[in-house]
Amino acid sequence: MVGMVERPRLVGAINQAFGARQIAATSARLAALARDPTKDAFDFVHELGLFNLPAGTTLAQYRGQLPIPALHRGVMTEAFRHAITDKIPLSLAIVGGHSEGVQVHSSPKLVSLVLTRID
Repeated sequence: MVGMVERPRLVGAINQAFGARQIAATSARLAALARDPTKDAFDFVHELGLFNLPAGTTLAQYRGQLPIPALHRGVMTEAFRHAITDKIPLSLAIVGGHSEGVQVHSSPKLVSLVLTRID
């Protein structure tokens, strides 16, 4: 599982891949995956090779271990899907808090996604 130490690297890599300079290339690479309703944000990030999963761990196992509420996973997926489909840069932040949460702000120029985690 991606731990606290790994989180900054992962967030930085996602922000680079979905940033203004890379969003066109990232969108092109993930376009078919984004059209598949069975795929989620974790599939998008995994397809880009950004997860550093422990040896012998599959994406399905990793996904199953994460205590992220289903609603938050869905919102994250739609934010990523919107960024990919419309070629809008996405900025991700993962912060600590007293309760799980997800916030999305969207404009024609940026999708901002903040995931609050208890840990």
